Amino acid sequence: MEKLLKYSKEAKYFEEALPLGNGQLGAMVYGRCYEERISLNHDTLWSGKPHDSYVENSYESNEKAKKLLKEGKRYEAQREIEENFTGTWLTSYMMLGTLYIKNLGMEEKTPSSYIRTLDMETGIANVSYTIDEVEYKKEYFVSFPHNCVMVKITSSKPTDYELYGDCVGKSHVTAYNNNLYYSGECPTELAPEYSKSDKPIVYDGDGVKVTAIAKFKTNGSVDGSQMEKVTIKDATELIVYFICETSFVAFNQLPNKKTFEPCYERMQELYNSSYDEIKEAHIKDFSSLFNRISTDFGGKKSDLDTDERLKEQEKDAGMCELLYNFGRYLIISASREGSRATNLQGIWNESYYAPWSSNYTLNINAEMNYWPVLMSDLVSCNLPIVEQTKNICENGRETAKRLYNAKGFVAHHNSDLWAHTTPVGAKRETSSQYAYWNMSGGWLCRHLYEHYEYTLDKEFLKNTAYPIMKESAEFFLSIMEECDGKWIVTPSTSPENSYILDGKNTFLAKYAVMSQSIVEDLFKNISKSAKILGIDDDFVKEINAKKDNIGIYKKGSDGQLLEYDEDFEEFDIYHRHVSHLYGFYPADLITTENNPEVAQMVKRSLERRGDEGTGWSMGWKVCLWARLKDGDHAMKLVKNQLRFMPARPDPTIDMWHSGGTYANMFDAHPPFQIDGNYGVCAGIAQMFLQCEDGKIKILPALPSEMKNGSIKGLLAKGNIKVDIEWKENQLSYLKLVTPIKQTAIINIDGADHAVELCANEEYIYA
Repeated sequence: MEKLLKYSKEAKYFEEALPLGNGQLGAMVYGRCYEERISLNHDTLWSGKPHDSYVENSYESNEKAKKLLKEGKRYEAQREIEENFTGTWLTSYMMLGTLYIKNLGMEEKTPSSYIRTLDMETGIANVSYTIDEVEYKKEYFVSFPHNCVMVKITSSKPTDYELYGDCVGKSHVTAYNNNLYYSGECPTELAPEYSKSDKPIVYDGDGVKVTAIAKFKTNGSVDGSQMEKVTIKDATELIVYFICETSFVAFNQLPNKKTFEPCYERMQELYNSSYDEIKEAHIKDFSSLFNRISTDFGGKKSDLDTDERLKEQEKDAGMCELLYNFGRYLIISASREGSRATNLQGIWNESYYAPWSSNYTLNINAEMNYWPVLMSDLVSCNLPIVEQTKNICENGRETAKRLYNAKGFVAHHNSDLWAHTTPVGAKRETSSQYAYWNMSGGWLCRHLYEHYEYTLDKEFLKNTAYPIMKESAEFFLSIMEECDGKWIVTPSTSPENSYILDGKNTFLAKYAVMSQSIVEDLFKNISKSAKILGIDDDFVKEINAKKDNIGIYKKGSDGQLLEYDEDFEEFDIYHRHVSHLYGFYPADLITTENNPEVAQMVKRSLERRGDEGTGWSMGWKVCLWARLKDGDHAMKLVKNQLRFMPARPDPTIDMWHSGGTYANMFDAHPPFQIDGNYGVCAGIAQMFLQCEDGKIKILPALPSEMKNGSIKGLLAKGNIKVDIEWKENQLSYLKLVTPIKQTAIINIDGADHAVELCANEEYIYA
């Protein structure tokens, strides 16, 4: 199984460093010889605090925009939205700080036999090298059971070290005895770099605060008297324990929890555990999740370093396998039960001004982060997006009432730690292109219903998923209007896209196909849920009466699926978003089997968009081509995504149409966005297994170059574990196991087979 990242040189940049994490704590390991750098993150370190971000008279502005749209004044309607409806920018995800470990006396010395690795099965990074005949070995991991970062350094001869660090925002790092104490405070306001603000950074004492402690065990001598650093001399072994506590309490409460006392007390307890005890518990936890799936895509074995493999012109199935397993590794490292949902960079960010504030962008990116999670049998790793959706639902009720005079809840295209639900943009011209989109609540509900589909947890459906889905539907019922026999969300936008009307770049439309698909999908999932739960009330009756009169799928002049209510001239035919294809994937309203004519329109839309795009865009296209049952085209997109992107790319590179992969396997938007890793991970899985049309489809999009191979442990809807092997591009072995007695329909080579599955008994298809 491809599970090792390997390099023969130090990391110079963030995009070359190795990511470690436990969902809450993140670390980027550079593996440097003279001055090691470990960048640190905590998932609750964000700027801001709970606050009211409503714009006065926003409801009246929205009503005016609707009137202008009905009068055919689309451009005037969007200017009304931009000037009087959009609100403040979001808060930003921030770094925790850095730990530096300087090896004294090693300046300008070149190591020999250098090797740096990340074992994705164990979640452990290793570095080894020799300098002046002294052998050094370094080991790093972030433990979920003990919630700490651990570093162990050994040398064949006594060595001297200095340890120091920096911390977020208003901060200081102080050495005392055998410890480094980090103390920091996030600003309550941090305007994005691209915004105009008189006060871009504000500290008012209510920001999230942090205390972190680095404590050391060594066989050398320790001197912590120099205030800003700890010096260790004559050591052949150095172990670093690092933990952190923040003042964050909840999304709707001021972050006023104490940090120093709980951090100090937890360190005292942790320090009593040996390094080997912590390591053993970490490996047991991490590998138990990673090893739920095993892979063999039939790729050639390679001794090349990972960055050199990425630079090769031809990518084989082995690199596809490595990319897939890296996606699963990142899930386990960045999203665990009790942690926050993964943001645009997972949990890894070392910039004060993170790209796009590293927030939750809900018009694709945050949802894409969770596409591969359930299929990877990582159900507990899905819980953070469930919790974020709960928080958004709670805040979104007031937003629906104030901005739309509507029932239920609504959220727009951005959110953050504080479950922000109002439109951003700050009156910026063109902001309606992204800020006015109000469909994220409906999209997030798809994740809730899929959680049920994969687990068959009826209590979850009853107590968590259905109530939130109902509130989202209540919002749409409040704002939809009837038009030509269809119920439409109007006005609408298609995320971040535009069309040309009267020579102007225009965003608002009578309806957008994506908005219609999200509501159609939501209503149909509510109808199915109500049937499962035995609910038959007036609300369900209204849903059932309207659910088949929402979806609108019209053919354009070039055979494509129309994105808007008319066949407008596209501003950018190669636009990165393919939002109008939502009904095909991630939803399954349209499939190649149940609606082949519309599926052909989807295919033509993809052909027009092209095979280029940002990293996450290519990830989405991999999923779409796999759903079209074209494994070779999906594989082509995987290889596009595997193009090597240097850490500091040529500034002439078109960031909106050219993605790739950095040396450390992070997705290049560019810059780094983790959603591309997760999107392509889901797309690769779709090559081998698809759950649609009420069936489990086996090898529906197997690339022709993957002649022999296997993937074992995938989770299908119905809580069914699936093992698949193939030879000469044909299924050779299939095993299904489920804890629930049920009938499943499996589709192999286009033929359906109804199979009876007994609880906890293997079913072998032959």
